[in-house]
Amino acid sequence: MHYLKHQTLRLIFLFFSMDFVCSMAAQATPILALNEAQNCQGCHKPGRAQRPFLERRCTLDCQGCHIDPSGAGPRNAWGKYYSQAELNTVKFTNPEDPLADTSRFDVHYDGRVITRYFEDELRRFPMSNELSARVRPFVNYLHLTYQAVLFGRVGDQSIRATRDDSRRFREKYSIMVDQLPLNLYARAYRGQPMYGVRRPNHTLWIRERIGLDQFATTEAVEVGGTPNVPFIRGSIMQGDPYSNKEDRQKGSSVHGGFRGVTLAWHINGSSWQTESEKADIKMRALGVGLKPWKFILMAERNWRKVEEKEYPTNAAEFESQAIRLHPSSEITEYSAAVDVYRGILAGVVLEELHDARSDSLRRSVFADFHLIPWLQFEIWRRFETGTRTAADTLSVLHAYFDF
Repeated sequence: MHYLKHQTLRLIFLFFSMDFVCSMAAQATPILALNEAQNCQGCHKPGRAQRPFLERRCTLDCQGCHIDPSGAGPRNAWGKYYSQAELNTVKFTNPEDPLADTSRFDVHYDGRVITRYFEDELRRFPMSNELSARVRPFVNYLHLTYQAVLFGRVGDQSIRATRDDSRRFREKYSIMVDQLPLNLYARAYRGQPMYGVRRPNHTLWIRERIGLDQFATTEAVEVGGTPNVPFIRGSIMQGDPYSNKEDRQKGSSVHGGFRGVTLAWHINGSSWQTESEKADIKMRALGVGLKPWKFILMAERNWRKVEEKEYPTNAAEFESQAIRLHPSSEITEYSAAVDVYRGILAGVVLEELHDARSDSLRRSVFADFHLIPWLQFEIWRRFETGTRTAADTLSVLHAYFDF
């Protein structure tokens, strides 16, 4: 059985490395993330054992389904169950009850290919490949996680990045003590900084323009938890190890919120304050959401202030003189969608961006299909007006496997 599992994983990895070469850390669209985070079935699924009060995980937080509390990447036992039992239109098998999961080792593969139509030009290229491994030495209470990510770029036919290409090859690590009472956890990690509700870089400004796109990485220590309904977590960050020393943003961030059962309402907020030798960054975010019947409504606003420092006397020793940061900005996003049928979502997104360089409005319509397990397809039509006028069609094919 172990030999068969090993060979199956090897064949899948080779297949995707040659022909699919893609992926961007299992990131759901914000609509899908909100829809599936309303996951009371994680504790109260009819016919399944009920979790004791001190172990319940009522949350809008990404930790409900992902090992990484900030979202993306490998799913935990609950996320794996939910993705197979509730996300798809068609089910092939009955997934294992997470309470019965005693595995000590898990492997996760995530892949994406992107196609973009812009000004009558078609571009198809791999987004990234992600392979993750998780070890649970005692089954509960301790997670050791490793992730290797290869990013693609426009014009690529396949992933060609090497290990020393810090822009396109990233490694992430995490040592996390979790499953403590009231879902408390503590972890030391290298990975995506914790801030706001996760957004996929390829669709929305609200992560890209604040500098937290798919390339954002930090080394940090974090504590947090979900004491039944509210959730909160805080992080002390030491900056991006892949950037020049003088560009590493060091500081803290805090994120928290509440959710309710009635109409699946939620409110969440974030605070971020970091500095490098070149600039200070302060950010605040506030988001709200509601799900009346099959309709999903969301809004989020981000305030970002960037203050450039006077270069100190050792500026000549800097590896890079440039400050590669988006300027101070205000970004507002409104989203509305309808849960057409299990596995099918459709909706609209309106984004407003105001900063020193631009004053723009972007309108998007999208459809998201999750008809069978392990495969997801998104298609977006975007229109931008203001400082820049543009229109494009974006489609993403996303495949993932958990073992």
